Amino acid sequence: MHDVFSDWERRAILYYLQEHGGRATVEEVAAHLVGWWDGDDSPAATDEDAVARVRDRLGCAHLLKLDEFGVVAYDARRETVRLDEEMKLSISEPWSDLPEETQPTRLVGEASRR
Repeated sequence: MHDVFSDWERRAILYYLQEHGGRATVEEVAAHLVGWWDGDDSPAATDEDAVARVRDRLGCAHLLKLDEFGVVAYDARRETVRLDEEMKLSISEPWSDLPEETQPTRLVGEASRR
């Protein structure tokens, strides 16, 4: 459980789902992650390349792990994710605990290497 919830991006994914009705496309989640890295609590990411890189790695890096743990249901074919209906979460705003050493360009840059 610690491994699942210790990662900032996984907590940010769960927060987004919690705040947006429990369902989203992977694209929507990726756009919000990129926006949050830029320090915006209500992001509308405009860097389409960054969003695409993040979207491409979310499945293998985070969504599968969250799905295996039983917190979300991830449909890779449809590129959708939803909170498990039995799971009750209370995740704080992801930008309030973004690690200081985590920089948006570093995270997005890492995504392009994977």
